[in-house]
Amino acid sequence: MQPQSIPQLFFDACQQFDKREAVLVKQDGEYAPFSHRFFRQRVDHFARGLIALGLEVGEHVAILAPTRWEWAIADLAIICGGGVVVPVYPTLGPAKIGAILDHAHCVGVVVADASLAEQALSLREQLPNLRFVISMDGADLPEGVHHLPEVEIEGSRHDNEHEMVARWQSKKPEDLLTIVYTSGTQGDQKGVMLTHGNMIANIRSCEPFMNFGPEDICLSHLPLSHVLERMAGYYTMLYRGVTIAYTPTIQTLVEDMEAVRPTVLISVPRVFEKLYARVLRGINTAGFLKRNMANMALGVGREALPYLINGAQLPSWLSRKYRVADRMVFSKIHEKTGGRLKLMVSGGAPLPRKVTELFLGIGFKVIEGYGLTEAAPVLTINRPDKNRPGTVGPPIPEVEIRIAEDGEILARGPNVMPGYYRDQEATRETLMDGWLHTGDIGVIDAEGCLRITDRKKDLIITSGGKNIAPQPLEKAIVLSPLIERAVIIGDQRPFIAAIIVPAWESIGEWAPERGWSTNPQVLVGNQAFRDTIEAEIATHSENFAFYERVRKFQMLPHSLKVETGELTPSLKVVRRVVIERYGKLVEDLYREEEPEPLVPTDEADESLEA
Repeated sequence: MQPQSIPQLFFDACQQFDKREAVLVKQDGEYAPFSHRFFRQRVDHFARGLIALGLEVGEHVAILAPTRWEWAIADLAIICGGGVVVPVYPTLGPAKIGAILDHAHCVGVVVADASLAEQALSLREQLPNLRFVISMDGADLPEGVHHLPEVEIEGSRHDNEHEMVARWQSKKPEDLLTIVYTSGTQGDQKGVMLTHGNMIANIRSCEPFMNFGPEDICLSHLPLSHVLERMAGYYTMLYRGVTIAYTPTIQTLVEDMEAVRPTVLISVPRVFEKLYARVLRGINTAGFLKRNMANMALGVGREALPYLINGAQLPSWLSRKYRVADRMVFSKIHEKTGGRLKLMVSGGAPLPRKVTELFLGIGFKVIEGYGLTEAAPVLTINRPDKNRPGTVGPPIPEVEIRIAEDGEILARGPNVMPGYYRDQEATRETLMDGWLHTGDIGVIDAEGCLRITDRKKDLIITSGGKNIAPQPLEKAIVLSPLIERAVIIGDQRPFIAAIIVPAWESIGEWAPERGWSTNPQVLVGNQAFRDTIEAEIATHSENFAFYERVRKFQMLPHSLKVETGELTPSLKVVRRVVIERYGKLVEDLYREEEPEPLVPTDEADESLEA
């Protein structure tokens, strides 16, 4: 029987699987197991503690914390206590956090630590609805902040279990589960309302392609504030009885993969790109014999690719070559991921085809999907046994996709949101005649697979899956008297960068006072001038989230022009033209230090040298 709500999904899973290792949590460098029974007890007690604190049915509570087990406990407890969860990225600045908590009418917030608790308390004057702040960690908490375990203990002492059970059992598919804030095209924060039915429908449609069970382990590392991780790496894993291991930081992902030995990894393109770079770095820095061996093995993988993407059996001659390549090279790469990965799922941004094909050739099953927060989030996904690199696959069951006359991708299905919270105008613009207007441009091929070709709305999506509206940041930066134009870039890239046009006319007036040349060609190479511009960028972007800020920039020694197509007649920047025209400058911005090898280098490896 399909669950009707997220609490029912959770309690049914605890009863059905009853595993000793429901979750794995890293403590003092080692992963410790915690059972379904203990998981259920913590959720039960915390939910009752929230009720004891005065949480009423339908009230909104925010979670302001990075991914960790306590995030899931808080999420389920808020829902079981009758509340609605508002996830908030902890890296957002105080202004944006305050705006979200205020717009969502949050009565409480669960934070990770004392630092975030201080932030929440500092916003109290502008948040008249905020009644309580709860911290997951207990060190150095400011006065008035509750410690999560203490709220659990208080909940266990109250005679309110029947009240809590009645609240979660009354949840219906159409009831509001969560409000997830996502950036609009102008940087406005829009609260996507998702119901229990939206989330359950997406789980129901996606889980057949994730053939996992109680013997599997998922390594959770994406932000749980992101609906992809919440639906796929959390709720779906609970539903299938999969053990969830929580890595404390993405910086130790490779190390944690070796320790946990996951069978499933759900991530964003940036992670797969880093793994891809490690593979190539390992090959390129290896000795002559190993480098040749690895390149020959990759060649075999390319030969096998047409069979591997269709789940077909290799011809005997190719099978023999592939077994040798696997023994000598591929198995060494698999060991670095724990050696047991059944499936890797990429979402949140486009995955470069070359990355997909390399991993498929090595023997990893990598599938790419497409979706939006407004769709809870998956709309299409490639199938493990019918993978089409370069596409995002066919629609999932119960979802319809069609292409509008202007090329925009439209979708409808039971996973599509009912609308934006307190924003009827935005809802009307996005949901029309029952169809979700995605803002993306695409085509459907002869096999029914969707290919994304462009973006109708001017929104940058980094390779880490962060959605960033460039206009607000550009407008802030050009408030500097030294900067005429700022063109923000970063789509499908690891971080935000910029092409800067200094205000050459005014700079020419004061440059001589500093002993600098007035020639723009000379000034762009002047380190003192560059430091001045960098300081201006930093000053005017300090109110933006860390991931929204400019990490690197290049300067142009001239202005942008209408005649060259860089500006429209109304003097608006044509981003695509600027990025294409100054492609070399853009590429220079993203030249990174080489990563550590993932494959064997010159160290002794008898099997490769044999």
